[in-house]
Amino acid sequence: MSIFPPHDIETMNEDDVAGELIRPLCRALGYSQGNPDANLRSQVSLQYDKAFLGHKDGKKDPVLRGRPDFVCEVVSYTRWVVEAKKPSVILSLDDSFQAHTYSTHPEIAAEFYLLSNGRKFKLYRIANPEKPLMEWQKDETDDLLPVLQNILGPEAMKKRANVKIDLGKPLARGIGSKTEIVGGHVVYVKTSGSVPTPRGIDGLRNAVRGNAVYREESGLITAAVDVQSAFAEMDVFQDALGFNPLIFRTADEYLSTDVDNPTLLQAIINVDFQRGSRFPETPISPGGVIPVDVHAECYTEAVGFIEGNTFKGTFTIDYLYILDIPKIARVPNRMEMRTEGIFEVNFK
Repeated sequence: MSIFPPHDIETMNEDDVAGELIRPLCRALGYSQGNPDANLRSQVSLQYDKAFLGHKDGKKDPVLRGRPDFVCEVVSYTRWVVEAKKPSVILSLDDSFQAHTYSTHPEIAAEFYLLSNGRKFKLYRIANPEKPLMEWQKDETDDLLPVLQNILGPEAMKKRANVKIDLGKPLARGIGSKTEIVGGHVVYVKTSGSVPTPRGIDGLRNAVRGNAVYREESGLITAAVDVQSAFAEMDVFQDALGFNPLIFRTADEYLSTDVDNPTLLQAIINVDFQRGSRFPETPISPGGVIPVDVHAECYTEAVGFIEGNTFKGTFTIDYLYILDIPKIARVPNRMEMRTEGIFEVNFK
């Protein structure tokens, strides 16, 4: 079913285009007359009948020709304008400028305007009246409704109006002063240690599940990274120990976008395991009760650069475990392990 009622385009005038084609389109996009959230206004009268250009003397402002046929208004947020022409009119640059004048009038202040002769539709942003953002034939309208909803629908308009201008110091070129982490991964490539390391740890892939990168009050760039273990048994354990989020910091003024001059971020974690603590069993570790008190230090270095919306590079993790036992021959009370790998962290 088409959003347009049956009609004969060849016999239509400007009012017919407005009533039979434009109004149904506006309704299909979510606007209706008297709607308190998404109001559809027609033949809008303006108190100031001239194109306001900021002159102190209003007599110098050019007279405004006509008035907008429709104003689709997301109440208290923003609006867009529709100008209808009869089918015999070939839409011109002058028509665009006329609709642009309505749209930029201080009593309208629209973000977009739509121009149509019933046969063809042209959508413009007010910043560029000389080139349509998109244009289509009437018979393509039904198929394009999802696209138009994403641009002109009330919720889409509301979201754009809610975007705040970031005045903070950027984290990197093209990235604001704070950005959300939306995914990524960490891969263990090589593990070595002073004692035998768990089999199967090399090649292990952990998911980055979120959090953010921001500047502290001191100006240091800080990355709070939530990492999801490859083994579900470890997630609750790591969360309880404070491994999530992992807090990385760098002294660099900006995150690097140069692969030859990457940024270094560091994280240090100290954890004490009391005797009797239970370590979860995983496919690469036996688990069980820890028989002695253990102090663990974990030092991580991540070296990377930004490519698009991804920060990627290599990392090393140095683990030190100090066991609270007397130093006895052949029983080490100090164990060390190192893991090397690669990572990718995706920004929003």
